[in-house]
Amino acid sequence: MGQLIAAFDWASTPLGPIGGWPQSRMTAIAIALSSSIPIATIWGPEGILIYNAGYAEFSGDRHPAILGRPLVEAWPEAAAFNAEVIAAGLGGRTLAYRDQAMMLSHDGRPRQHWLDLDYTPIADEDGHPAGILATVIDTSARMRDRQERETALSAARESERRFRNVADHAPIIMWLTNAEGRCVYVNRAWTQQTGLAFEQGLDFQWLRAIHPDDRMMVEEAFRDAAGTQAAFHLEFRLRHVRDGHRWAMMTAIPRIDDDGTYLGMVGSVFDTDERRRAEATLRDVNAVLERRVVEALAERKLFADIIDSTGTMVQVLGFDHRYLAINRAAAEDFERIFGSRPQIGQNKGDAMAARPEILTIMRDYWTRALAGEDFSVIQALDDLGGQRRHYELRFSPLVAADGTPVGAYQFATDVSDHLAAQERLADMEAQLRQSQKMEAVGQLTGGIAHDFNNLLQVVVGNLEMLDRFLPAEGQPRARRAATNAMTGAKRAATLTQRLLAFSRRQPLAPQSVDAMRLVDGLSDLLTRTLGEQVSLTVRAAPGLWPAEADPNQLESAILNLAVNARDAMPHGGTLSITLRNATLDGQAAMAAGPVPYVTDPGDYVAIDVSDTGTGMDRATLGRVFEPFFTTKEVGKGTGLGLSMVYGFAKQSGGQVQIESMPGHGTCVSLFLPRFRGEVVDGADHSPLPVRADRGSETILVVEDDADVRAYSTEALRELGYDVLEAEDGASALALLDAPEASRIALLFSDVVLPGGMTGADLASAARSLHPDLKVLFTTGYARDVIVHGGRLDAGVALITKPFDFTDLAARIRAMLDG
Repeated sequence: MGQLIAAFDWASTPLGPIGGWPQSRMTAIAIALSSSIPIATIWGPEGILIYNAGYAEFSGDRHPAILGRPLVEAWPEAAAFNAEVIAAGLGGRTLAYRDQAMMLSHDGRPRQHWLDLDYTPIADEDGHPAGILATVIDTSARMRDRQERETALSAARESERRFRNVADHAPIIMWLTNAEGRCVYVNRAWTQQTGLAFEQGLDFQWLRAIHPDDRMMVEEAFRDAAGTQAAFHLEFRLRHVRDGHRWAMMTAIPRIDDDGTYLGMVGSVFDTDERRRAEATLRDVNAVLERRVVEALAERKLFADIIDSTGTMVQVLGFDHRYLAINRAAAEDFERIFGSRPQIGQNKGDAMAARPEILTIMRDYWTRALAGEDFSVIQALDDLGGQRRHYELRFSPLVAADGTPVGAYQFATDVSDHLAAQERLADMEAQLRQSQKMEAVGQLTGGIAHDFNNLLQVVVGNLEMLDRFLPAEGQPRARRAATNAMTGAKRAATLTQRLLAFSRRQPLAPQSVDAMRLVDGLSDLLTRTLGEQVSLTVRAAPGLWPAEADPNQLESAILNLAVNARDAMPHGGTLSITLRNATLDGQAAMAAGPVPYVTDPGDYVAIDVSDTGTGMDRATLGRVFEPFFTTKEVGKGTGLGLSMVYGFAKQSGGQVQIESMPGHGTCVSLFLPRFRGEVVDGADHSPLPVRADRGSETILVVEDDADVRAYSTEALRELGYDVLEAEDGASALALLDAPEASRIALLFSDVVLPGGMTGADLASAARSLHPDLKVLFTTGYARDVIVHGGRLDAGVALITKPFDFTDLAARIRAMLDG
C-alpha cells in the first residue's frame, strides 16, 4: 500500500503533490499503514481516501480504484452517512458506532453488513482538524450468528407447534414417553379410536386398553425396548370405541438428544384389522385359483405336447414383447442363430440382444402382428457359423376364447432347400443370359476396342495440341471443327468404355481391369470430390497385376471409400491410394462385416485407401460394414457406402479389410482376384486442356529421362517461364550454386535420379542454399510403396506421371502463388 500511495498521482487531487504534504498527514498515514486493523484517513472537505492494507481487503473489488477518491464517491450506497461523518470530523467531533447496519456492495453484489466504526479528527500543524482517522471492524459474522441462533430458536418453537398440530390431526395414534418409559403425550386419535379419556393414555394406563390375552406380551416388549433404548414393533388387539377390540400395529424408536442423551420413546399405533381380513380373503381366493390353474394346465399340457412335438417352429409373444410360449423346434433353431435359448417371460429384445441386426427386423414384424395384422414373409437369417437359412414366417394375432386380444404368434418353416432350388434355376437362367451378353460384348470389344482406343488416343492428343496452337481470334470454322471432333472422340471413348462392363444393376461382369489406369481415370473426379483441403496421392507397385472385377462397381467402391475418408478429415489431410500385388493363404478372414468368410487362396490385387483422419475405436470398427450404420450426422450419410464395398468384394471373390485407430487415420484394403486371361486395354479419356495462367519466373527442371525433360521444358516455356534444366542431382546443384541462382523460384525434380542422389536429397541440399525455394516432385511410381497405406511426408508436393499440359500449368502456378 505504501508503494501504491507513493506512485499515485496526487497532483491531480485537492491534496496536491505528495512532496508538499504536511508532516501531520504523513504521520497519520504512517500510523495507518503500520496497523493490521482496517484504517482509512479521510482528508479535507472532499474526503479524499488514503488507507492501509486492511482497509483495502475490506473494500474488495473497489480497491485500488477508490484510492485518492472522495469517500462519498467511493461508497455511494452510504453517501449520506459518510457526508455527515466528514462534516462532524472536520468540525472536531469524535464519532463511534457499534454494530452499525449498512447495505454495502462487495464484488458487485449488495449485502447486509454490521460494522464497528470509530472516527477521530486529525489536526494539522496549527491544531485545526484537517482530516479524519477512521477504523472499520466488520462484525457481520457475529451479528449473523446471533440472527441464526434466534432464527433456530424460533424454528424450534414453530416445529413443535407444527408437530402437535400434525399429530393431533393424524389418523393414527401417536405417543411420547420420558426416559423412565412413562407416556407423557398421546394425540387426539387415542380418544377418537379407543373412546378413552386423554389422561387414560398417559403413564402406563394405556396398557388397560390392550386385550387381556395380549397385555402381558405387549408390556414385556415395551419395557424391554425402553430399557435397552431399542426400536421395536409388534401387533396386538387394541380396544376400539365401536368394535370391541381390533388388530393394531405399534412401532416405536428411541428419542436421542443432540448430545446423545436418551429422552424416551416415540411411536405410533395404526389399525391393521382390515388388512388382516383382506389377507384371509386373499388366501381363500388363491386356493380357488390354484385349483383352477391346475385344471387348466392339465388341459393345456395336452395341446402343448402336440405343438412341442411338431417340426413347425412356434413362438407366442404378449403385448409387452415377452415370450408366452415357444416349442422345442423354435427353441433349438433360436439357439443355433443366437447362441442361447429364450426363456418364458423373457423380453424378446433381451433374448435377441446378441444379434441386433436380426432384432431390428423381427421387432418390426412382431409390432405389426401385435397390432392385429395377419401376414407372412420370407426372411433369410444367418446362424453363428455364418450359414444362411431362409424361413417362411407367418404372423397372426392371438385372442382368448372371449375375444380378448392376448398377443401374437408366429409359425416358422425352413424353406431354404425349396428356395435354393428356385435360386439355382434362376442362376442358371441368369448365367445363360450373362453368357450371351458377354459373348456378344466380347466379340464386339475384342475385335475393335484395342485398335479403336489407340486411334482415339492419337485423335485426342493431336486435337489437344491443335486447340492450343489455334489463334484465339479468327478461323472459327477450324476451332468449331476441332471442338466437334473432340466431342465426338469423347463420346466414342465413353461408348467403348460402356461396352466393357454391365450396369451395376446387372449381375457383376468381371473382366480384366488395369487398376492403376482406372484410378488415374478417376483422379479428376476424386480431386473435385475431396476438395482443396484434402490432397490426393496415387502410387502403384512395379509390375502390378491386372485385376478381375467389374470396373463400374470398382469405381463406385473407390469413390465410396474416398468420400468416407474425406468426411473423416474435416480439417483437411491426405488421401493415399496405393495399388500392390498380394498373395493370400485362404485363412485370412474378413476383419469386420456382418458375416465373416474365408477367402480362396491365390493372387490378388490390393487397393489400399488410407487417410490421415480421425480414425475409429474398436467398437465402431466392428460395425462399419453393417447396413445403415453411420457415425455421420443426420442427413450427412446413409450408412450404405461401406456395405456396398463389402458386398462388391465378396461377390467378386475377393475380400475387404480395415485397420484404424483413433487419431491415427484409417486404411481400407480392397482385395480383387488377379486376372488370368487376355488383358484388353481400356480407352484413355484425355480432356481438352483449358488455357492456363502464364508466368515469367525461373524454374529448374531436373529429369534424367531426356524425352520427359524435353516435354516438361517445352510446356513450361510455352507458359512463359524461364527454364533451366539438369539431368541429375550433381548438375542441378551446380546451377543452384551459381551466382545467378537466386532467380530460381521453383525446383521441379523427379523423385528418382541417377548418381546416388534422390530428388529428396537434392531438395534438402537446395533448401540449405536457398531456404525459400519451392519444390515440386514428380514420379511415375514410388519405389517405397507401403503395404498398409503409407503416404508422403507432410508438406511434400507431388504431381504424378503422366501429367498433361493443363495439370502441369495449374500445379506450377499454384506452387508459385502459394
